[in-house]
Amino acid sequence: MRFLVLILLLLPLPALAQTYPAYTSTYVNDFAEVIDPESEARITEMLIQVMTERDVEMTVVTVENRLDYGPSPSIEAFATGLFNFWGVGDAKRNDGILILIDHSNRDMRIELGRGYPPVFDDRVKRVIDHHFIPWFKQGDYGEGIKAGVAETIKRTWLEFDDTGYTISSRLKLEGDNALRSAGSGGLFAWIFGALGLTGAGSGLFILRRWRRNRPKKCALCGRKMVRLSEEADDAWLSHGQKVEESLKSKDYDVWYCAHDDHVEIEGYNAWFSGHSACDNCGFRTLHSQRSVITSATKSSTGRAKVRYDCRNCDHSHTEFVTIPIKSSSSSSSSGSSFGGGSSSGGGASGSW
Repeated sequence: MRFLVLILLLLPLPALAQTYPAYTSTYVNDFAEVIDPESEARITEMLIQVMTERDVEMTVVTVENRLDYGPSPSIEAFATGLFNFWGVGDAKRNDGILILIDHSNRDMRIELGRGYPPVFDDRVKRVIDHHFIPWFKQGDYGEGIKAGVAETIKRTWLEFDDTGYTISSRLKLEGDNALRSAGSGGLFAWIFGALGLTGAGSGLFILRRWRRNRPKKCALCGRKMVRLSEEADDAWLSHGQKVEESLKSKDYDVWYCAHDDHVEIEGYNAWFSGHSACDNCGFRTLHSQRSVITSATKSSTGRAKVRYDCRNCDHSHTEFVTIPIKSSSSSSSSGSSFGGGSSSGGGASGSW
């Protein structure tokens, strides 16, 4: 008997199997319980907007300790495994994004679907270092994840079709218009050469900057106008326009013709802003703050209060909204499950 026990003790122990948590939402799974209800509601709204407007599955997950699920050698290995286990993103486009925070080990990962080109690894690394980590060092995970998610959305803009990422129809339209104006192939090579390196998001940025900086002629005399500096153009902006610029919800260029004393003002909306247009004054100066009154559960809806305040005209109003019942398998807005996407390990990591 003792001999049998000794043999059993000398036998190698079976390796612990790697497991992963089952998701309860395709948007936010706060298993570590580090996100406050108001922040989680706002994060979910942003992710729903990405799904609605871009058809891209982007999800946030926090775990208390990834080692609770098995001997994962690194945050990178765990994130890739979790991404593929859940199947984040569209199965053909592989355009999913997973943001993982490991609370106890104080590290995180933005895992990208295999459809993203390598240049996006550097982009999300900068997002981690400058938008997530500073907040995490202060212990404010809700604000850090809100700031980081907003910046990730901004920095990963890329349109896909079933064969991979592609130039968006918007870019094609604007590019065609710009080409007709330029009348040469040089602009085409410049814009679309940049797209080959950095994707459609950078192409849109380059095209927009080119359109803002190109010489402008006066509508009255045809002479070249001068674009005023940020300091000088304030003299021509209304109070609401100045407030928009201070909130970074909109930026204005003021063009001036000295011959006719003629001024033209052009406004450019920020691609991502926490402010919307006010129903009262029309400026993009309306700020919303959501407070959860009653959290939703798997058996009942919740209730939240949303207060809107205009930073320009002081208009304000409050509305109450219903928070949907939590599904046991997914969010009701994104279907019953993720789309079956996969990752080959692209993305970036950070620690604090």
